[in-house]
Amino acid sequence: MKRPLLALIPLLLFACLPLLAQSHEAPPIDIYGAYSHSSNFGVGQSGWLGAAAYNLSPHLGLEGDLSGGYGSRGLGTIATILANVPNTVHSRMHSFDVGPRYTFRPASTNNYDAFAHLLFGVSHTNVSATGASQADSSFSWVLGGGGDYFFTQHFGGRAQIDMLRTNFFNHGDSHARIGLGIVYRFGTSR
Repeated sequence: MKRPLLALIPLLLFACLPLLAQSHEAPPIDIYGAYSHSSNFGVGQSGWLGAAAYNLSPHLGLEGDLSGGYGSRGLGTIATILANVPNTVHSRMHSFDVGPRYTFRPASTNNYDAFAHLLFGVSHTNVSATGASQADSSFSWVLGGGGDYFFTQHFGGRAQIDMLRTNFFNHGDSHARIGLGIVYRFGTSR
């Protein structure tokens, strides 16, 4: 039983060689900085999003993603009617995730591309109101994608949309997240 499996190893390595080869279409590294918007426990959060990717091949890369979101939500008239109910709930959330990214790069141009990623990591939240605060950390994952348009060889704009999944306070939650910002490619297309 072990011999057929061992025979498959060279075949799998040979099949993966095109994924590891560099191409003239993929600069080795790109970084991204953006404004982001998401939500956490019903509180809209504005914040930042930073990412860096190392391209292993023209289409496959390894990406790291770091984000932070901050927001407040007023509780309205219920806070004035009921005693001991805070007027505002504050929320903040930070995430760090890494994983593979697949990028579609058209052969005809180097001005734009589209990508999808699946990232895994950890997220931390802090939810507070007058006199009370709770914090939690959890495993998180991100599924999403976006597109880049390059104005020059190195600078471009990026729009990105993701679903960030967390499990804060033993409650699974999906956070829609959008990002709009700039991307910079290090190196040149070979």
